[in-house]
Amino acid sequence: MANFFSASQEEQQEILLTFWDKFKYLFIIGLIAIILFISGRDYFVSSTNKEDLLKATLYQTYLESDGQDDGKILLESYPDSIYSDFVRLNEAKKSFLNGNNEDAISLLQLVMTNNDTNEFNPIFASAQTRLAKIYLEDKNYVSAIATLNNSEELTSTMLELKGDAENGLGEYQSARTSYMLALQNSTNQASRALINMKISDLEGEDLE
Repeated sequence: MANFFSASQEEQQEILLTFWDKFKYLFIIGLIAIILFISGRDYFVSSTNKEDLLKATLYQTYLESDGQDDGKILLESYPDSIYSDFVRLNEAKKSFLNGNNEDAISLLQLVMTNNDTNEFNPIFASAQTRLAKIYLEDKNYVSAIATLNNSEELTSTMLELKGDAENGLGEYQSARTSYMLALQNSTNQASRALINMKISDLEGEDLE
C-alpha cells in the first residue's frame, strides 16, 4: 500500500486497473451476493409480516363469527402457529361444554405438546389447567395429578387443583400441603376463602 500512495497518478490508475483485472469477478460476485442477501431478507420479512397478518385475520374472523372454516384453514395451513393453538383451546372448551371430554382431552394434550418448554409458558399452563379440570370432572384423579406434575412451577390454581385430586384419592396430608401452597401463592381474596374452606374440610378427615 505504501507504493500505491507514493505512485504518480498514472501509476495509480495502472495499479487500480491491474487489481480490477485480477479481482473484478470476485468483486462482481460479492456485489451480487450482497444484493441477493438484501433482497432475500426484505422478501422474507415482507412475506413473514403478510403471513402473520393473514393468520391473525383468520383467527379474528374465527372468533367473531365462530367460523369453523377459518379455524380449519389455520389448523391445516399453519398447524404449528400460536393461532392454531388458540383455536384448539377454544375448540376444547366447546367439546367439554358439549360433553365430549375425549375430544377436549386430545386437543389440550396437543397444545401442551406444542408448547412444552423448560420455561414457563402461559399457553402450556392454560392447556394444563383445563386438562386437569376435565380429569377432575371425570374423577380421574391420578391423571389430573400426573398432568399437573408436568410442570416444576405451578400457579395457585394448579396447586388447588392438585389438592382437589389428592383429596379425591384420600391423600389428605398431600392435599393439605398443596392447598397451603396454593394459599401462599394466591392474591385473590375469594380464592383464598375457598381454599381455606377446603383446608378446614380436611380437618375432619383422618390425616395420614
